[in-house]
Amino acid sequence: MELREVAIFTDDVRTTTKFYQRVVGDPEVAEESMALFDVEGVDVLVHETYDPAPGDLPCEDHYTFAVKDVNEAFARLSETNLAVHREPADYDWGRSAYLRHPDGRLVEITSA
Repeated sequence: MELREVAIFTDDVRTTTKFYQRVVGDPEVAEESMALFDVEGVDVLVHETYDPAPGDLPCEDHYTFAVKDVNEAFARLSETNLAVHREPADYDWGRSAYLRHPDGRLVEITSA
């Protein structure tokens, strides 16, 4: 398991992107609604906040860990009484699942 991404949702992508640019350098991608930084192999994603419709992915800050087998990791982690936010599914970037750790923060696990 490795840390793959830190996702930061904001109402002000431009200002937040400028802040992270001063901290970690130029983004690899910079658009009006998002920016993507590579910090020693870990993506820092700055994304515009939106109102998710039913079935949309969560619009919350979260950490993403890459695992070899999302289904296996999901089964193992969900047995530890972590709250399931979204079961494994396939997306443009690969297979992912979302869980909440004990204080309610969102954690994504995705295919390596």
